[in-house]
Amino acid sequence: MPISLRTRLKVSSVSSVQDPEGRESIRITFVEVRARPPMVTMMPQNAPKGISSIVFQVQQGIQSALPKGLTPFQFQKIVLVLTPEELEAFNIKPYPNQIYEVTITDGALQFKTAPL
Repeated sequence: MPISLRTRLKVSSVSSVQDPEGRESIRITFVEVRARPPMVTMMPQNAPKGISSIVFQVQQGIQSALPKGLTPFQFQKIVLVLTPEELEAFNIKPYPNQIYEVTITDGALQFKTAPL
């Protein structure tokens, strides 16, 4: 039974480049967007209570200064460099901030425009 994984990726950038053979190509950078994990600070067990209290108050101040909700962060997931013919064969027309649902099954990538 083949394993199938699905993830949502955002087009971060699309640019025109030349491949190593000098052919005009399109470079597409996909990023995965995730919620930023909550900030956690550990204090040593033997730290004085006064210091622990000050660190806790500073943490509270920083968190209240940040916008409400968790700020998402992005990291590069896939970079494709395709000729116009290869891009047409992939049947995608990427533009920045477009979301794709990418399915990986048995060594194959499948791109599908994700609903917003």
